[in-house]
Formats: sequence, C-alpha cells, structure tokens
Amino acid sequence: MGVKVAVVCYIKALHAFQGHMSLTNDFARTCGIQAAICAYLLRLLPLLPLLLPLNLPACTGFKVTHDGRTLVGNNEDAWSINAQVRFEQGRNGGYGAIYFAHFNGLPFRPMVDQLGMNEAGLVFDGFGVEDRYAAPVPGRKQVPFTELMPLVLRTCATVHEAAALLRTCDMSWLTHAMLFIVDSNGDHLIVEADTLMLGNDPSFAVGNWRMSTCPDPDAIPIPRLQKGRALLAAGADNSLVRGAEVLHSMVACRKRMGEGTLFSTLFDTKEGNVDLWFYHDFSQKVTFNLGDELAKGDRVIPMASLFAPTAEYAALEAYITPFHQRWLFWSLVGVLLLAAIVALVSMGALMYRAIARIRGRSITGAATWSLVLVFTSALVVIIPFLLLKEGVYYFGLGDATDPIHPVLKFLPLLLSLLLGLVGWRWVRCWKAQGSSVLVRWGSAFGTIALTGMVGLFLYWGMLW
Repeated sequence: MGVKVAVVCYIKALHAFQGHMSLTNDFARTCGIQAAICAYLLRLLPLLPLLLPLNLPACTGFKVTHDGRTLVGNNEDAWSINAQVRFEQGRNGGYGAIYFAHFNGLPFRPMVDQLGMNEAGLVFDGFGVEDRYAAPVPGRKQVPFTELMPLVLRTCATVHEAAALLRTCDMSWLTHAMLFIVDSNGDHLIVEADTLMLGNDPSFAVGNWRMSTCPDPDAIPIPRLQKGRALLAAGADNSLVRGAEVLHSMVACRKRMGEGTLFSTLFDTKEGNVDLWFYHDFSQKVTFNLGDELAKGDRVIPMASLFAPTAEYAALEAYITPFHQRWLFWSLVGVLLLAAIVALVSMGALMYRAIARIRGRSITGAATWSLVLVFTSALVVIIPFLLLKEGVYYFGLGDATDPIHPVLKFLPLLLSLLLGLVGWRWVRCWKAQGSSVLVRWGSAFGTIALTGMVGLFLYWGMLW
C-alpha cells in the first residue's frame, strides 16, 4: 500500500488498556503466573507500533447523503474468529445502540466495540493511522476507548453534540488512530488526538490515513479507498443497492486463504436499519432494525451464527496460530522463557570456559554450548514476533517484518538448519560417557523445541 499503518484492532484495544492499566497488578496477584506474563506483555503494547510496523490494507468507510437520507458504510478488516453483534438498551434517558465487536484472541485483549449506531442515527467507527504525538491537555480527563464511544452513543444525537463532548476530554492518547462519526443529518466528524474536523460533504470516504494531513484525498495511496471514492463521485445515488456496491468495491479478499474483510455494515441512519455482511461474502445479508432489536433487550449474538458456513471462513477458523489457539500462545511463551534461561546458562558456560582457557585450563563442551546459544538466541528473537505480530501468519515474516529488518525472514530457515546440528549433537552427548547433565538436557531441549518450531514454520509457510 506504500503507507505504514498500525493494526487497527491493536490500536482500538490499546485505547481500552490505557484506561485500565491500574488493574494490571491486581489482575496478576489474583490469577498467578499467566496473569503476570499477560501484565508484562501488556506493558509492552504501547511500544509495538514503533517496533512492529505493518504495510497492510485495513478498514475503509464512507458516508453518502442525498434527499435527506444518509447511509454510512464500513468494512472491518481483521483475522478474528469471534466477531459479535451487541445490543444495549437506552437507560436514564440515554439512547440505545447496536455495536459490532471482535478481538484477535490474545489473553490480554478484551472484546472491543469497533463500530456502532444509536437510536438517533449517530454512527462511529475507528481507523488506525500513522503515529503522531499529541501533548496531554491539562485539566481534561482521559476516557478509554471502551468507555468513550458508548458514552458518545448514549448521550449524543449529532456530530456537533459529539464534538462538544469530546472537547471536554483529553484525547492525546489517540496517537495512532482517528474516529469517524456521522449523524442522520449527513454531517461528519473526524477526531484525531489534537484535531476535530467537521464536514457535511454529500459523500465522504476514509481509510487508514490521517485526514488532518491530507490536502488532497485523491493522493491517498490506498487503492481500495480510491475505488470506493470513484464510485461515490460517479453519482449521488444513496440507495441501499448503491451503498452495497460501494462497500463491495472496498473489501479485501487475499489469495493465500481468502482472508481480509471480516464483516461489512451499511447503516441507514433515518430508518434505523443496519445491513450486515460477513467475511466479504455479499451473497448473504442480515438486516437489523434497531428499534425492533432493542425491544428484545440487551443481548450478544455471535456474528458467524447469523450466516451459513463458508469454506473461506472455515479455513480461517481452522488455521492454527497463537491468536486463535490459546494453548499455542502459552506453549510459545513457555518455549520463549525456557530459551531465554538456556541462553543465559549457555553464555555463563561459555564465559566460564573462556576464563578457564585464559588460566591455562582446558574444558570441553564449548562447541556444544555455542550451538545452544545460537539457536536459543534465535528463538528469543523470533518468538515475540510470533506472539504479537499477527500479520506474519498471512503475509509471511518477510513482508511483515521487512520494515524492521529483512534478515528476520531467514530465521526460520536458520533454525531448520540448526535442527540437524542440534539433533546430531544430542545423540553424541547421550552416547558419550563424560557428557554433563546440563549439556545432555540442553541438547535434548534444543532438539525438541526446534523440531516443534520447524514444524510450525513449515505449516505457516515461513520456510520459503
């Protein structure tokens, strides 16, 4: 796409976490070792957009207004397998709303409402954009994303009311994202960390690009967005058929396994209707009338249960990654911790032998410990990417990590080559009478860990 953007789902979840960081210690004390590891990884999350940039086509959205009718379309791109629809009735004079949520499955990631519409026809969505620092505003309170947007939908009917509410908040945490808010009058609002941009264009489209730095929307290098903008510019038709056509033009469906747009929504802000399509399949549609649905009470519906199964989504559900299978996440965490410990032991063993050599003593095992240090160090480098960078499972280590360093793409191949050496060394150590226990078990750990990792790399297609 030519633009480095952070993963939008990560951004939205991060906003929620920044409002709840004070809970981390209590969580760790309550839940033990797993929670402590989660808390530690959680504290690293704000650094990820700097360390793990991505070149990904992500979410798109638009609004079109004609003859007093406003439609708002949204494409949510993600690899989640737990999307849901949530209805929340209005209380104490507030508006009820429909929300669409998902998360990527990591233990420290909560379910987050990604977009929604209230009974007044006010719609919101969020987009990951390039990073820009904003200074905190003294005297204003920071409200996390998971609380802020429900507050807006409960209390605001128009973008002007939403803008007035947001001006009372410190939005400096919104460094990697922007909000897109549209009301039933056709007015729209772009919210960035230090900028509010009101507009009432007959048609308007957004993607993962910071609009405050965009004097010419035609120059935004996101082909899917430009395709949708061209359709909008071709006519002022705001029929549901035309809206679906624009949405369909901006979906993603990649060749590897058909992944891309998780769901698409089209809001009719006057009628209170929402059309929903799942996993870029526009042959199946579910329509909700907000008033009718809210009359049934608060509830949550798994999104996939609303649609007939498709081969592409079944392939996504069956695809084994740490983001879909919790057991694999914790297994990789365990391998990472063991690899770090063994790497430290290896360094200590090599230092001991180096000192002994300086003093004129000869101690064997340096070659074995050097080999152990190389493969454990490689594991310590690569596993964090596997745990925290979801794009590597769909774009490969090369395309997903080249902005950091292109050599990372060769780590799986290096580890597969080391597997033969470590296995051969393990057999020799167990046969040799004088091998130490540490050398034997270090070689055994290396062979088992590397066999498992190389098998996973082969499954994920990272060896070529």
